[in-house]
Amino acid sequence: MKRTRTLLAISAIVLIGLPAAALAFVKPLRVVAPSLMPGIVCAQPNICIDDASALGTAEQLYQTGYAKAESAVGPFRQAPRMVFCTTARCADSFGIGGRAAEAVGNFGTVVAPRGWTPFYVAHELIHHRQAEELGNLAVATKPRWLIEGMAYALSDDPRRLSEPFQQWRTRFDTWHAALGAGDLWEAAKAVR
Repeated sequence: MKRTRTLLAISAIVLIGLPAAALAFVKPLRVVAPSLMPGIVCAQPNICIDDASALGTAEQLYQTGYAKAESAVGPFRQAPRMVFCTTARCADSFGIGGRAAEAVGNFGTVVAPRGWTPFYVAHELIHHRQAEELGNLAVATKPRWLIEGMAYALSDDPRRLSEPFQQWRTRFDTWHAALGAGDLWEAAKAVR
């Protein structure tokens, strides 16, 4: 009896403690429950922000990026969650560092202050669709030219990218053009 209680207590601690530890130490995972972060308000189910006065701009970016990504890679299974940070402090609380934005699989995306552009938002939403179609593990293990190249190319990122990003976009464009009318996701699943 005492052993059973001990096992139940340990199980409860692990079930509660493990997710809490993950959120505490793996900052990008905080996008799973952004409203638990100080100063983050989820004004809509899929849009969270650290400064409510910028909500209108965030909503517009979300809608524009969503439409672009959906047009490029198909409809979303569920509306992605995005956290829009107006400050570096907010972005740092999600572990973004110097990046403009980061999609955490199909769990959500954090957009840092410099990522507030339609092409960055579309880029990250394309990563969300990749996770939906290919799986979170595949997005982490598929060739970078496919994963990043697709996001850069299909988001209509207007910049001349540094290497290896420009090479990845070019390789994806070549591969994508050769598909013709073929199914993007079936072809992407076959890439090793």
